Amino acid sequence: MPIFKTGEMFQAAGYLIVTTNSFLTSEVKLVMGRGAAWILKMKVPGIDWIFGRIIYETCGHLGRYGLLFHHRYGALQVKYRFDEKARVDLIEFSLEKLAEKADEFPKSRFNINYPGIGNGRLSKEEVGPLLEVLPDNVYVWEKEEELRWPIHQSSAVSPPAR
Repeated sequence: MPIFKTGEMFQAAGYLIVTTNSFLTSEVKLVMGRGAAWILKMKVPGIDWIFGRIIYETCGHLGRYGLLFHHRYGALQVKYRFDEKARVDLIEFSLEKLAEKADEFPKSRFNINYPGIGNGRLSKEEVGPLLEVLPDNVYVWEKEEELRWPIHQSSAVSPPAR
């Protein structure tokens, strides 16, 4: 069973995995415009292009990859298009891949934002049972209630409302 945490995932040690899609731009960049994916894109410039190339070579635009890594950063697929609702079947597939990787490296720590809720528009009741497949070296993160994942709407970033 994973360990559930509340707070700032991006300060955690170990692998940092964000939930994503497989929608590639014409420049072969993965669309990472909201939530934890957007934060990772801001913290690691070019990660959208790196993930986009891996997806392009693995399964292509709107394909199914489940989970991928670049160094200590990961992408866990929860949808195909960036603007659709997260898919329970795809989350289940992707979490199985994460469970395999976590079992393969039991001394490593894997951090992931809670998949499918928030921008994925699913409830914890729908997703929670799927997380049971994860071992205890996986940490599932949520932001504190007043500090939700930001939504990128323009190039100007304003602080969250309090």
